[in-house]
Order: sequence, then structure tokens, then C-alpha cells
Amino acid sequence: MSRESEAIMGILTVPRRVAKIEYSAVRLPLSLLERHVVARYLDEEAPVRLGFERLVGSLDGVAGWLLTDEAIARRGQALRRRTAFLAKAGQLDAEAQARRARAEKDLHAEQEAPRQAREQARREADEKAAAALHQEQEETQHARRQAGARAWAETAQARLAADERAATADKAEQAAQRRISAHEERATAAPTQQLSDAVGKHASAEQLRGDANRLEQLAQSERNSRQPD
Repeated sequence: MSRESEAIMGILTVPRRVAKIEYSAVRLPLSLLERHVVARYLDEEAPVRLGFERLVGSLDGVAGWLLTDEAIARRGQALRRRTAFLAKAGQLDAEAQARRARAEKDLHAEQEAPRQAREQARREADEKAAAALHQEQEETQHARRQAGARAWAETAQARLAADERAATADKAEQAAQRRISAHEERATAAPTQQLSDAVGKHASAEQLRGDANRLEQLAQSERNSRQPD
């Protein structure tokens, strides 16, 4: 290399060194902010941190190209690649969480369907049991009404029969009284008959009186049986 070329390269090298120093001074606050704030308080997959690191990596890439500094360029490329990998990992994790949520939702729906079917079957069984109980109560009340009607009819029939028996007994008593009166009239109408005839008539009258008393007791018993309980 000639002396002229070396001189030209020396002149160009000095401004690049100055530019690197200036860029280092500009990047220093960003490095401090990344080290003491972003990296400490933000998750490495947080969108804000990824955006900040992507910006810093882009600055390093541009500075490395302008300053022809491979170290700065590789640093920027590595930072951009890291943020790209983290962003992709976050996206995959979000997709996995979404798939997991859908799977849990589908599983819950599959588990919920049998439970709802069991509840529906239980409600239908309860409704059928309530309907059967109501029908049984209706039939029981109907049977009670029928039994009450039959009992009332039988009671009325028994009272009617008792009235008829009492009426028959009254007629028999009246007939007996008429026969007694007839015997007494015949006995008193013939005072001159023999004593044996009078004694016989008297005995016959006493027998009739006894029959009449028995008939009267029978009639009284029938009347008592007609009295309501």
C-alpha cells in the first residue's frame, strides 16, 4: 500500500472511531435502562420488553453497518433474533393456551351433557311420581264418596224397613185390641151363661191381652230402632 493510501485510510479511520465513541455514549442510557428496569421488572416475553429490545437491536444493526463494525452488527442481529424467538415462543404459548381452553371447554360441555340429561330424567321422574300421587288421591276421594253414598243408601233402606216393620206391628196391635174388645163385649152381653163359659172367655181374653202386650213391646222395639244414632 502506498503512503497516499495509508494516509487516506488513516483519515477515514479517525471519524469512525469518533462515531463509535459517540454511538457508545448514545447507547449507554439504553443499556442501563434495559439492565436495571426492563430486564428486572418485565418478563422476557412481555410485549413492551420485546419491543424495546427489538428497537435496540435494530439500532445496533444500523450502527454496525454504518460504522462497519462487525461486533456491533452481530450484537444487534443476536438481539433481534432473540426477540424474534421469544415473540414466536409467546405466540405458540398463547396458541397452546387457547387450544387448552377450547379443549377444557369441550370437555366441560361433554361432561355437562350427561349431567343435564340426568337432571332432566330426575325431573321427569319427579313429575311422573307427583302425577301418580295426584291420581291416587283422586281415586281415593272418589272411592270415599262412593262408599259414603252407599252407606247413606243402606241407612235409608234400613230406616224404611224399620218403619215398615213398626207399621206392621202397630196394625197387629190394633187388630189384637179389636179382638179383645169384641171378646169383652161378648162376655158382658151374656151374663146368664154358664160359669165355665165365662171362665173360658176370661182366660181367652187374658191370653189375648198377653199377645197384645207382646205385640206392643215388639212395636216399641221397632220404634226405638228407628231413632237416629
